[in-house]
Amino acid sequence: MASEECVSRSALARKLGATRARVTQVLGLLELAPQVIGVLAALGDPLPRPIVTERSLRSLVRLPAKEQTRAMQRIAAKAAAS
Repeated sequence: MASEECVSRSALARKLGATRARVTQVLGLLELAPQVIGVLAALGDPLPRPIVTERSLRSLVRLPAKEQTRAMQRIAAKAAAS
């Protein structure tokens, strides 16, 4: 499947058996600032416990990159403190 291309989000959704809205949500995460992705990567995989949710990450996408980074750092600091 990695070598196949889809011409639209709708086509990708059909191929994956998901809704177009879900595909749009997940692809939207690609718009996170590189610094946020770096903080996420530094959290490790697998996470010892839930620290951040996809839903909270989706809300960060609407923010400017600097604000995304600050918000993610607050999330990571809160997780480290608990």
